[in-house]
Amino acid sequence: MSETDVLGEPAAGRRAIRGGGLRVAGYGAGAVLTAATSVLLLRYLSVEDFGAYVTVTSLVAIVSGITEAGLGLVAQREWIGAPNTRERSEIVSTVVGIRLLTTPLGVLVALAFGVAAGYQHMLLLGIALAGAGLVVANVAASLTVPLGAQLRFGAVTAAELARQVAIMLAIVVVVVVGGSFAALFLAHIAGGIAMLAVTMAFVGAAAARPSFSWQRWRPLLIAAAPVAAAAVVNVVYLRLLVVLTSLLASAEDTGLFATSYRILEVFAGVPGLMMSAAFPILAYAGGGDEPRLAYALQRMIEAALLVSFLIVLILVAAGEPIVVLLGGDEYREAAGVLQIQAVALVGAFLTQVWALALVAVHKQRALIAVNVVALSTALIGGSILIPLAGAHGAALAAVLGEAVLATTCAVMLVRARPALRPSAGRPLRLVGAALVGVAIALVPGLPDVAAAVLSATAFLAVAALLRAIPDELLEAVRRYRGAP
Repeated sequence: MSETDVLGEPAAGRRAIRGGGLRVAGYGAGAVLTAATSVLLLRYLSVEDFGAYVTVTSLVAIVSGITEAGLGLVAQREWIGAPNTRERSEIVSTVVGIRLLTTPLGVLVALAFGVAAGYQHMLLLGIALAGAGLVVANVAASLTVPLGAQLRFGAVTAAELARQVAIMLAIVVVVVVGGSFAALFLAHIAGGIAMLAVTMAFVGAAAARPSFSWQRWRPLLIAAAPVAAAAVVNVVYLRLLVVLTSLLASAEDTGLFATSYRILEVFAGVPGLMMSAAFPILAYAGGGDEPRLAYALQRMIEAALLVSFLIVLILVAAGEPIVVLLGGDEYREAAGVLQIQAVALVGAFLTQVWALALVAVHKQRALIAVNVVALSTALIGGSILIPLAGAHGAALAAVLGEAVLATTCAVMLVRARPALRPSAGRPLRLVGAALVGVAIALVPGLPDVAAAVLSATAFLAVAALLRAIPDELLEAVRRYRGAP
C-alpha cells in the first residue's frame, strides 16, 4: 500500500475532520497548560523577572515563526507529490537540514538583538537556552511532515502536547527546588527533547538524518519564500491597527482595542489548525483530480462558515461578561469593540481555506499580493475610521481588512483555476441561520450568557433544518456518538 493511498480513500475527508478536531483540542489543551504555567510563574517571579521571562520567550517565538516560514506546508505538499519512498525521505531530510541551520542562526540574531538592546546576562542566557530548545523542537516539527501528509493527526497532536507538558513539569520542578531565573529556560530544552522523542517513536530514528545539499534546499526554499513573505506581511497587518490606534486615538481607545485584540488572539490559531488538517487532501487532489479538489474546498468553506459563525455569535452575545471576566469591570467598554471585531473571524476562517488552496495548486506567489492588498486596506481604513470612531473604528477596519483578504484570496484562486469557483447554496443557508441567531442575541432583556446559549443553539438548529451542515461533519458527529 502506498504511503499516500489514504489520501485517495473515501474516508480521507472523515479523517481530516477528526484530525482538525484533534488539532483544535490540542491547541486548547496547550492554551490551558500555558495559562497554568503563567499563573505559576507569576507567583514565583517578581513583576520585573516575569516581564523579562516573557520578553525572552517572545523573542524566541519570533524566531520560531520566521524559521517555520511556510516550510512545513510546502514540504508536505512536495512529500505528497513525490514519486517514491526514497524521494519522500530526502524531502524530510532536507527540511531537517534547513532548520538545523536556520534556527541556530535565528537564535544568534535574537542574541545579537539582546546585546544591542543592553539586555542583562541572565536574559541573554535565557535566549540561548530557550533557543536551544527551539532547535530540538524544530527538528521534531520537521519529522511530522509525513505524519500530517498521512492524516495521522493524533500523532502530531501528541508530539506537540508532549512539549507543552514537559515544559510545564520542568518549570514545576524548578519552582519546587527554588531554581534560578535562568534554570526556568531549561524547561524549553526538556520540551524540545520530549517532542522529538514522541515524534521519533512514530516515525523512527532514521528519519532524523539531515541533508545539507544546496541542490535539495533550493527548490524548497524558493517555493516557501512567497508563503514566508505573506506570513510576515500578515503579522504586520494584524498588529498595524493597534499601532495606528495609539497614534490616532486616545490612550483609553488604544487600551480598549488592545483588549479586544488579545481576546481574539485566542481564536486566531483555530482556523489554521482546523483547515490545515485537510491540506494533504487538497495537495493530493491538486495534482490532477480537480473535481475532488473542488468538492473538498466547498466542504471546507461550509465548515469554516459553520464554526466561525458559531464563535462570532457567542462573542457578540456574551462579549461583555467575557471581557469583564478576563479584564475586570474597568474594561467593560471593550465589549462593544469585541462585538464588532469578532466578525473579522469569518474572514479569517475563509482566508485560511483559500490560502491553503493556493499553495496546494502551486499558486502561493499570489499570497504576497493578497496580503499587500489587505495591509493597504487596513492602513487606509484605519486612518479614516480610527479618528472618527476610536477603538470601534479600529475594529471596523479589522473586519474590513479580513473581508478584503478573504475576497482577494478567493478571486486569485478562481482566476487561476475557474473550476474551483464555490457554490453559494449551503453558504447562503448558513448566513440565513446565522441571522436567526443574531436576532435572538439582540432580544431585549435577555441575560448575556443565556443569549449566547440560545443564539448558538438556534443557529445550529436552523442550519440543520436547512440542511446547511456539511454531510461529512454530521457523519463525524454520528460516529463519535456511536449512532448507526
